Amino acid sequence: MFCGLGKNFTMTILDEAFKGSNRAIGRLISIVENESEGFLEILKKIYPLTGKAKIIGITGPPGVGKSTLVAQIAKIYLRKNKSVGILAVDPSSPISGGSLLGDRIRMTHLPLDKNIFIRSLSSRGTLGGISQATLNVARLLDALGYNIIIIETVGVGQDEVEIINVASTAILVLSSGFGDEIQALKAGVMEVADIFVVNKADHPDTSKYVSTIEKMIHQFSNRKAWTPPIVKTIALSSEGCEELIEKIEEHTNFCKNNKAMLEEFKQKYLLEIRKLVERKLTQELDYFFKEKFNLEDFYEKQSTKNSDPYSIAEQTILAFKSFLKT
Repeated sequence: MFCGLGKNFTMTILDEAFKGSNRAIGRLISIVENESEGFLEILKKIYPLTGKAKIIGITGPPGVGKSTLVAQIAKIYLRKNKSVGILAVDPSSPISGGSLLGDRIRMTHLPLDKNIFIRSLSSRGTLGGISQATLNVARLLDALGYNIIIIETVGVGQDEVEIINVASTAILVLSSGFGDEIQALKAGVMEVADIFVVNKADHPDTSKYVSTIEKMIHQFSNRKAWTPPIVKTIALSSEGCEELIEKIEEHTNFCKNNKAMLEEFKQKYLLEIRKLVERKLTQELDYFFKEKFNLEDFYEKQSTKNSDPYSIAEQTILAFKSFLKT
């Protein structure tokens, strides 16, 4: 959509966004999310301005009330005179790759406020529901001055562990009506969540459910510097939401003063660099096979020599390395 607009145009939009234009912010997000022309220049320019926002990741099975909880948390932060950016990561359309849900469909009960910005993003098929584009957009909102950035993920199960690589505080929302989900989540996000929320806490089985979660936390808490607390909420009435925000603040302060957590953030940074390098190499390889190297023809030539696939792969890699040098 924005292809061919040019560097000057994107920088103009960036200037407008810094002046507070929601329309410009929306256009910037589209450029960054779609990786349109100029997106890397934008990201490089805004990166020195990042690192001030609190990024909160909220995940969990569908139906536990994540969106309602996000809305209630946002209201509390707004009352505390904080600006809030909400990124709702929705399942990707199998056809267009775009988000299946609209920007505000699930959060229409939030107040219209100049200090809040809501946007739906596509998961783009990422297993954990978090793509590099989501991280890039979060950084953009951070640079634009939003104090709190809340990322709500798809909530597809144990592969949701990617949330830890984006959020400074990862929250797993569960509900006592979803008992079977704990077993499905056990090997995944249960081990990376910083805070557990048991929503719909007026359910009669809540106490038993909380006890089950406590036992599971105990199993892996000795491997972590921070022991995740459990907060009971009833998001529809905002009950427990103030306590949840207090726990988020406690976790933030803990991370600032704990060497193990600082090392963890460093490893996240290095992992992102590695993924960016891998992605760039994959793009180069795709171009190589599409424009420079006909693998099928090469295979046909080698098959007459009774070559094995390992030797063909090695020769292909040598050809790719030569291509990279050109």
